[in-house]
Amino acid sequence: MIYYLLVPIFSLLLLTIQFTLFDILFLGKAAPEISLMLVIYAGFFLDVARGSALAIILGFFMDCMTGVVPGLFVFSYLLIFLFSRVISFRVYAGGVVFTMSFTLVCVLLEKFLIILMYETLYSMNILYDILTGSLFQAVVTGVLAPAFFALFRRLEVLLSVWESRSSGEL
Repeated sequence: MIYYLLVPIFSLLLLTIQFTLFDILFLGKAAPEISLMLVIYAGFFLDVARGSALAIILGFFMDCMTGVVPGLFVFSYLLIFLFSRVISFRVYAGGVVFTMSFTLVCVLLEKFLIILMYETLYSMNILYDILTGSLFQAVVTGVLAPAFFALFRRLEVLLSVWESRSSGEL
């Protein structure tokens, strides 16, 4: 129960760090998408209820912060979570090379969905504008994914220990 109360707080904190700190460090060009890495991690290692709640909340906050198309990130994050969940049953998700390549593919899938939405809703061709920085951003996110997966694993263990202790005291 405490998980569902902490997810919005930590999601907002994570997105604030992603939008401020990493945009400053990477000069706004190819900042890694930590939120997308977290959604992929949730698809690999969390159960469906917790992972889908995390994907929906992160997508909602992304929609609120970016203001692109309402519901775009909720849809794309939930789709990527479900895609990761299905793949996790078929492949060993702990491998470094697989984690890097799968994250790269998911970042490109998200960018493709953004291009498709803009083309469908606004009749705008933003293919060149997005692809100029997206490939480099996908590579950066893919390379950093194993390190962030290890960090997410430690936070998950810490949260589950804290949750088991707090439920035992009641």
